[in-house]
Amino acid sequence: MIDKNKVKAFWDARAEKYGMLDFNSIANLEEDPQNLALKIQLETTKVVEYMQSVEGRTILDLGAGVGQWAFRFVERGASRVVAVEYSKELVDLGRKEARVRNVSNLDFVVSAAEDYISDAQFDVVFISGLFVYMNDDQAEKLAARLSTHCNKNTILLLRDGTALENRYIIDNRLSEHLKTQYSALYRTANEYQNLFEQAGFKLQKHENMFDEECPLNKYPETRLRIYRFAPTFDGGE
Repeated sequence: MIDKNKVKAFWDARAEKYGMLDFNSIANLEEDPQNLALKIQLETTKVVEYMQSVEGRTILDLGAGVGQWAFRFVERGASRVVAVEYSKELVDLGRKEARVRNVSNLDFVVSAAEDYISDAQFDVVFISGLFVYMNDDQAEKLAARLSTHCNKNTILLLRDGTALENRYIIDNRLSEHLKTQYSALYRTANEYQNLFEQAGFKLQKHENMFDEECPLNKYPETRLRIYRFAPTFDGGE
């Protein structure tokens, strides 16, 4: 398991990069400008494809960081986006950016994703780069709560690092890329599928975010993957 307090401290500290890096780099963790541009282009194309449509949709963004994805959804016509992030420091930056961009249909909420409660049900629930920073108890709590945010037609998208063979854990190790201590827990695709199936969601499709030869595939043990799930409760198919 990983130390959740050290993980939280890592994300709080990322806010200090504001003004030093591209806004998207703060939570994206890609600090090379060329790689960042490529990553945003490829990922946005894939996510919007999996989402089917952004126009007019309500979207819950769990693990939102500074709102890097939330702003993209707003730009593409989402009617309302709720961005949930447990680091107040990152939320403060997101709110500041929303004021600068004059965005009024994006709401930031300071909360751990697994503790977030809302009466609203969303057209899309988007979970991005979140489960790799959760221990199993946190992941199971979040998965169990997801149905409260969904109706039978909700699209649930997961974008997260995935272990290629066996579960892969980085426990407070110095990252040469980030120049700081880093922790993450990478689950396999089968683990994600089982976790969501137990919570009432059926896996519809999934794939690696990038082609195998892409320079964004930096580590031999893991790949960034995207998954689309559909509810199996209340008539979901």
